[in-house]
Amino acid sequence: MEVRLAKTAGFCFGVKRAVDQVYEQTNMGKKIYTYGPIIHNEEVVKDLEQKGVTVLEEDKLDSLKEGTVI
Repeated sequence: MEVRLAKTAGFCFGVKRAVDQVYEQTNMGKKIYTYGPIIHNEEVVKDLEQKGVTVLEEDKLDSLKEGTVI
């Protein structure tokens, strides 16, 4: 059996755009939330959490006073 390794790997256009927008917002200094996990990739979600992004569940949305929800 021959195993071939792709030269690159990544996200589809829409997912990449959404993830890029969250990373851009982390540089703005405001509190950032994602409405559920922005992507089903634990490493990316953990990296965003380390940058201050909070994954928001539906029942917590109404209690927000400030911040940006993506």
